[in-house]
Amino acid sequence: MWPLTTMITGQPSKDLTIQNTLIPKGTALLTLPATTHHNPTIWGEDCDEFNPDRWDRLEGEAATASSFMAFSQGPRVYIGKVVTVIQVKVVLVEMVKGYEFELVEEEMKFLIPSPILRVKGGWGLG
Repeated sequence: MWPLTTMITGQPSKDLTIQNTLIPKGTALLTLPATTHHNPTIWGEDCDEFNPDRWDRLEGEAATASSFMAFSQGPRVYIGKVVTVIQVKVVLVEMVKGYEFELVEEEMKFLIPSPILRVKGGWGLG
């Protein structure tokens, strides 16, 4: 999944350890959701493949809240997360009912710099 947000910033409110690395309180942290979403350690070797069935069998790291960072986590989580997830489900249901889909074998290239991920050349819609 390619989240629209390219990065999430923050700082820990207390000292913490992540994978045996001490992160002191107040350290500036930068999270890149796309990196987390395409990490084979979390999502398995098929992490770059479109596989909606993976959501039916989450286990290990993939089953933790921090593995899916599209809306951030903790006290700074996106306030509209629940509403957005419901809206996406409704839109997907309507799309599946009204459109015919076909697979396009094309590499996605993203425009940088940008505060959001945008596909170079557009999505080919319209």
